[in-house]
Amino acid sequence: MASSKNSLSVLLMAFVLMAVVSELANASSITLYRLGGCSGETRTYSNCGCSNLLYMGGYSFSYTGQTARLYNTGNCLGGSVATLNGNARQCSGVGWRSINIQC
Repeated sequence: MASSKNSLSVLLMAFVLMAVVSELANASSITLYRLGGCSGETRTYSNCGCSNLLYMGGYSFSYTGQTARLYNTGNCLGGSVATLNGNARQCSGVGWRSINIQC
């Protein structure tokens, strides 16, 4: 009986882990463009937590339930200057230097 309970616990933990990994795989993401007009090279960020941004020519945000706070400083320091909580796109320059995707 103890072996059966252990097997059930391991199975339950595996399902919880799969659900968490699946949710993180579908995290909101932002694609930044190197050049204005949403052109040139791109860089996409979807990691939970703070990321420093490379490009500032425009962006496209794909919202899947996780909001993003944007900062005009690196390393998400100071107060955020914008929050994205829905799909959004802008093809002109932005001043953001970092993003914190809240998972």
